[in-house]
Amino acid sequence: MPEDRERPDALEAKPHVLIAGAGIGGLSAALFAARAGWRVTLVDREPALQEAGAGLQISPNAARLLAGIGVLGALDDIAVEPNGILVHRASDDRILTHARFGHRILAKFGAPFLVAHRADLQRALLDKVEAHVAITLKLGLALQEIHERPEVIEADFVAADGTPLRIGADLLVGADGLWSRARKLCGLPSPSRYSGKTAWRTLIPREEAPLFAREPDIHLWLGANAHLVHYPVRGGHEINVVAIIEDDWREEGWSAPGSPDVLASRFAGWHARARSLIAAAESWKRWALVDRAPETRWSRARMTLLGDAAHPMMPFLAQGASQAIEDAACLGSLIAGVGADPAALAAALLRYDRLRIPRTARIQKAARSQGRLYHATGLQARLRDTALSVLPGDAPLERFGWIYRHDARVPGA
Repeated sequence: MPEDRERPDALEAKPHVLIAGAGIGGLSAALFAARAGWRVTLVDREPALQEAGAGLQISPNAARLLAGIGVLGALDDIAVEPNGILVHRASDDRILTHARFGHRILAKFGAPFLVAHRADLQRALLDKVEAHVAITLKLGLALQEIHERPEVIEADFVAADGTPLRIGADLLVGADGLWSRARKLCGLPSPSRYSGKTAWRTLIPREEAPLFAREPDIHLWLGANAHLVHYPVRGGHEINVVAIIEDDWREEGWSAPGSPDVLASRFAGWHARARSLIAAAESWKRWALVDRAPETRWSRARMTLLGDAAHPMMPFLAQGASQAIEDAACLGSLIAGVGADPAALAAALLRYDRLRIPRTARIQKAARSQGRLYHATGLQARLRDTALSVLPGDAPLERFGWIYRHDARVPGA
């Protein structure tokens, strides 16, 4: 029977998962759980899911998973498939290396490499969620407490008007982001280690951007204590620009305004082309980058975490969204056929921790290392530039092939 015609009594007989947080990870988890035969209640504290965040890279390890739940096709007209990545030296615009994509990506990894705006991916996932009869979306409910018993886990929420609501389920998944309430209720400390870096983002209309920035490529500029990334999104109609600088500023959230004068000053010594791109932006948003050492566990008997709630990571490998999607796919494959049996569910969550924690920890570590390389100064920067110049263009793809080839689904789980 099609998903949108399933009988109510059949739905009620399914095991029930409650997911707190309807970002990229939570929406993906809802779809993978429903695909695994679970009934899903997806809750978010915001009264409406807004267009937030910046552009993101959908690397092959995430693209193949999105294809598996019918979402990748919805991005055909709005995501951009870049020709490659060009790495510039910030001082003189010398191209240090050029990794070409195209058929190479499909041949190496079996899935495309895309760039998109976060809101466009969120909309594609949300459309699929809203069309699925086994998924109920509830907005404007803030998680307060959880009550875990052998036979059920219950979560207390409060609406904007103060109305309380308790929802019971067989499994609770915390996908509520960096400042996760679920993480705290799971008994894990908040991710409070500021990195000493801030990320600044903006979108520039295509017609207002310099010509070189309109190309369907990812451009990475490397300078002392800073780097710049830009690529087209939304079918090429806008240019996503992210600048990351060394900075002690701290504030929660994604949308604090940033002064263009600060960036103009910080990038004053860069090549004119990079400065022209920064100057083309009317406004900027900034956020403090937060890091955390890996945990030894994410799960309890009837509760687990995914995405930034579980493993916040620095953006230097552009894997934040992709790893949340991997978490969702892995968890979905592990709970398929498990049902509400407490022992089987606990075993599935334990296996989820054993599979996902080592992988995300390795990516966290690699991202930190990449950040040091991007922001190098002096002799270290000169050695980096020399190495990039002599290595073959495919070297970056080979170096991170272990990320892109991975399939997070667990066969036969």
